[in-house]
Amino acid sequence: MATPRQQLRKYLDWPLVGAALGLVACGIVGLLSATTGTASARVSGLAGIQFLWLVLAIGVAIGAIRVPTRFWFGISYILYGISIIALVLTLAVGVSRMGAERWLAIGPFRFQTSEIGKIGLILALARYLSFHKVAVSRFRDFAVTVGLVLVPIVLIHRQPDLGTALVYGAIFLPMVYWAGLENLHLLAIVTPAINAVCAFAGWIPWLVFLLILVGVLFLMRPPLRWTVVIAVINLVVGIVTPAIWDRLEPFQQRRIETFFSPEKDPLGAGYQIIQSQVAIGSGGVWGKGFLEGSQTRLAYLPETHTDFIFAVLGEEFGFVGAIVVVALYVLLVWRIFRMALVANSNFASFVCIGVGSMFAFHGIINIGMTIGLAPVTGLPLLLVSYGGSSLLTNGLAIGMVLGFGVRRFE
Repeated sequence: MATPRQQLRKYLDWPLVGAALGLVACGIVGLLSATTGTASARVSGLAGIQFLWLVLAIGVAIGAIRVPTRFWFGISYILYGISIIALVLTLAVGVSRMGAERWLAIGPFRFQTSEIGKIGLILALARYLSFHKVAVSRFRDFAVTVGLVLVPIVLIHRQPDLGTALVYGAIFLPMVYWAGLENLHLLAIVTPAINAVCAFAGWIPWLVFLLILVGVLFLMRPPLRWTVVIAVINLVVGIVTPAIWDRLEPFQQRRIETFFSPEKDPLGAGYQIIQSQVAIGSGGVWGKGFLEGSQTRLAYLPETHTDFIFAVLGEEFGFVGAIVVVALYVLLVWRIFRMALVANSNFASFVCIGVGSMFAFHGIINIGMTIGLAPVTGLPLLLVSYGGSSLLTNGLAIGMVLGFGVRRFE
């Protein structure tokens, strides 16, 4: 019989480990560039700090690998409750930065509570959905899952942090779909969100969306009652979108407007996207070289250590460097989702779906944001952007997934 160490070496998902470490390495290289030259005045030394966080994150991941699945199952609701309390405390006594209360300060350390909240939500949803008597097609069971995700979303939105609130929704939908949510029900949930985005863009995109929706309903041929429900919901969303717009924070409105027309305010709200596109475009195929990015070194590109670190890598390492980062991200997400197929319990499978969805959404939105295909939401590129609390919680998430893989034959 194999010893625990032999079992670890044999069944550990080394491609997943390699992808995660490769992304962190890309991040540290990007941070070295982002903190060199004129741009270094505010962010000097962050690469070294990130390396120290990496050492701690690796320790957390190794510890998580060795923790049995039943432990995560047992503390899932407890961790969810702790994360909700932490989010409430953040609103009450949190540290503000750039108009948002997103950190709890413990002595000299600050921790972003929404990060551990993601893990708490994933574990709580995984535990609830893994019960054999739960069926998300039943309204009661589905309502419980909605309640689990709505509580943290409301608290995070009040910080305000709309981008992170959307991450919670992006975790929720794949998990309930994996639990057996029907395509028709998923359509009823997703289309109103797409509808609102199109309505923000103007009446022509909204009309195009409605025509596409009619075509989809014609091909699916759902029961008449569901056709009426979906149609009414989308019409109502399209009509009330102006009211929703008025309730958004001014900076959120500017981000949405900038997404559709960044050139309208090139020195204001559109500045970030335009400079990011310039940086990536100027990198060409092979890039300008390490520490040779003019947009980065001369501080034209904002938030180079967090939101726009992908643009830093694109400028200095070109199309090839950008493709390497994207490929590593695709490999990471694929291996996590693959683990959901081979996990030896429903609970572990749902956790893998949640973790994979979290990484996928962050990657799609952040990279899309830097090239102008998504609005600026403030979402970092996980494992690449600077952030100690993010790196620790992501190390925990990856460690859990790797642990499920090691024990998949038990």
